[in-house]
Amino acid sequence: MNKPPSIRSLILFLVLLAIFGVFGAKYMLGKHSASTTDQLAIVWPNIAGMPAQERAFLVELALTCNVVARQPVRAEVIDCLRSTTAQMQPGANQRLDRLIQEAPPAAQPR
Repeated sequence: MNKPPSIRSLILFLVLLAIFGVFGAKYMLGKHSASTTDQLAIVWPNIAGMPAQERAFLVELALTCNVVARQPVRAEVIDCLRSTTAQMQPGANQRLDRLIQEAPPAAQPR
């Protein structure tokens, strides 16, 4: 006859599962965050040096439209960001347009 697992072993298993979940979630969030920043850096190579409010605005747009699911091409990134400004507060589209105008021009393919 099999003996059921003890309460101590069940608690240990749940603690290990929780620890694994926390580290897995941190890894996935970090990877997603890096991918989002990489996509935004296609349009704004100096994204890390931007003022925090502007960077946060762009990241919010990028996360809302799921920019990492798009092709890593300047036009795709901009199209994705524009698709979410209509759902945001008034003036978001103008703010995005200003940031796009301030972005360095796209490199010409050779």
